[in-house]
Amino acid sequence: MSAPKNMIPGRIADALMRFPPFSMLPAESVAGLAAEAEVWVVPMGDYIWRQGAKPSGEVLFLAQGRVEYIWDNEGQSERVDVRDVGDVLGLSALVRNEACRVSAQAVEDSMLYGLPWTMLRAMLEKNDEARNYVRRHLSWAVRVGSQIHYSDEPTESHMAGRAKNILQSHLDGAQIIQPRPIERLLTCGPDAEIGQAASLISSKRVPSILVVDSERRPLGIVSSNALVKNVVVDGMPKTEPVSRIMAKPVCTVSPNSSATAAMLIMLRERIGQVCVTEDGTPNTKALDVCTHKDLLAQTGHHPAGLLREIRFAKSNARFRELCDEIENIARSYLDAGVSAIYVGQICAELYDELTQRLVELSTDELRAEGVPLPRGVAWAWMSVGSDGRREQILRTDMDNAIVFAPSKTHEEDEAARAIFTRLAARVIDKLVAAGFARCQGGVMALNPRWCRTADEWVDEIASFNADIDGDGLLRATILYDLRHVTGDRALCDKLRERIFATASADTALQRRLAQTIVDNTPPLNFIGRFVIEKLGVGGSSEFDLKNRGMGPLRDAARLFSLHHKLNRRYSTGGRWEELRRVVPERAELASLARDAYDFLLGLRTLNGLRRGDSGRTLDPATLTKIERAQLSSVFDVVRTVQHAVQFQFSIDGRMT
Repeated sequence: MSAPKNMIPGRIADALMRFPPFSMLPAESVAGLAAEAEVWVVPMGDYIWRQGAKPSGEVLFLAQGRVEYIWDNEGQSERVDVRDVGDVLGLSALVRNEACRVSAQAVEDSMLYGLPWTMLRAMLEKNDEARNYVRRHLSWAVRVGSQIHYSDEPTESHMAGRAKNILQSHLDGAQIIQPRPIERLLTCGPDAEIGQAASLISSKRVPSILVVDSERRPLGIVSSNALVKNVVVDGMPKTEPVSRIMAKPVCTVSPNSSATAAMLIMLRERIGQVCVTEDGTPNTKALDVCTHKDLLAQTGHHPAGLLREIRFAKSNARFRELCDEIENIARSYLDAGVSAIYVGQICAELYDELTQRLVELSTDELRAEGVPLPRGVAWAWMSVGSDGRREQILRTDMDNAIVFAPSKTHEEDEAARAIFTRLAARVIDKLVAAGFARCQGGVMALNPRWCRTADEWVDEIASFNADIDGDGLLRATILYDLRHVTGDRALCDKLRERIFATASADTALQRRLAQTIVDNTPPLNFIGRFVIEKLGVGGSSEFDLKNRGMGPLRDAARLFSLHHKLNRRYSTGGRWEELRRVVPERAELASLARDAYDFLLGLRTLNGLRRGDSGRTLDPATLTKIERAQLSSVFDVVRTVQHAVQFQFSIDGRMT
């Protein structure tokens, strides 16, 4: 082949500007790049390069035609990718400065523009958005060899420029914490009487008193709510020391730290105040105590600011307003390119707080009607399914359950179940009023099948085996994502540990779960085009993004976590991240799968916000060129994950 010097840079620049990453670069930079381009014409059947060849120093832009990547492995050839008009070829080898891992063959008469890599690389180094696109494109597209790392990418963040800006603005834009005069700090020793502490709180009109040692180092906090609960409700003598009722340990921050950072600590730890100390640890003198009220004015439009509002809301209308605001914040984050997995974590914290508040209000209502909760019966409200995985961003449905301690007789258990399902009905009615949809499958705590004693749950868990199917298989997978929300945490944690211990030890059950993953093929045919489904009579042509894309990645993360006995993480992203850190042989796969799932979760959520539904189904015609390219690469990752599952669990049959 010959490569005559390009004489029409304007036409090349116009073609480049239609596709990423060039569309993300300044027009004048792309024009300069086009002026240095060379035009390659490759007849059908010819190879552009062969596996093992050294990179030529040029990035190739496919202007016309179609190219396939062929991987020769142990005497067999496998087509691993298809490149279409607008795609960039040869980046992987150039970024890694190594030999090409696949061959590139033209399957149609093709024309390519050769662009100098050194020039393009310099442009990418100055443009966050374009560089981030290249990084994700590389990490998703590679199915052979090790993972791609873009060495010159800034290490302080993996997010695009807009994402960094919106998150950083919460920190940079908020005021720093300035300790107030020390005379305002209300303290007492651990031996001070409760009555004395109550008098000080009342006289100073503050919500709490800080318990300190002789060096004024924080030991605990006594709030006015704790006084009411322990003295007024439970009847504890006022002469008892405050050390008996103080909350500990104290969460501490340093002076001049971000008010928003302090709010995030309060959100995560579910506390009402933080203590400012000299060095930010409990080992130095206390300087101030800050409550939500002190910090809210400094945080701006931040999800942490909604926490206090939820805790004090009472009406259904107010709860709906707050949930609308949660979704608005989620939309702004996703539009800015923030990780959907991260957004799910934020929403989970806020929705958990909402549920706790609704349980509290519903309990009070039942008590006022003469129906108190069963005395002495421990119980817990649990999230399962997507909510259990901390991935409930949209209010599309709810998945919850209750576990309660068994009584001595069946009659007592049934009486307790009747009250707990009545409580659940109240809570779920309030969730519906706040905008959540009822679970169409009945996975709700008001359903007696999802409100059971600990013994009943354990018996069902023990029945899960390799022959499980249908409703039983669905219940098993939902329960594997169980998470505590409110009530007796120990009761819930013991149940979760029992679930993981049972499933982790049952290799036959794991193979049954693996089979369902392998059988769920992505919506792409063998040449990389989307396979769409007619949904309903006269329905639109769409594919099921949740089932065909997210499902295998979600289920594989759960399965590998069970197999390797890793039960610390709840979310799909968290499970893949734990696998990456703990299981070296799965590090590359886990990293690719986490990024792929993050992309799909964000795409589905934005699709749902745009359409006003769950976002589960997607019309490929609505996608941009970037989204189509990314989605095709993501489904390639799904196939890779399914191959890994098939190999790990010895599943018969050849995947297509």
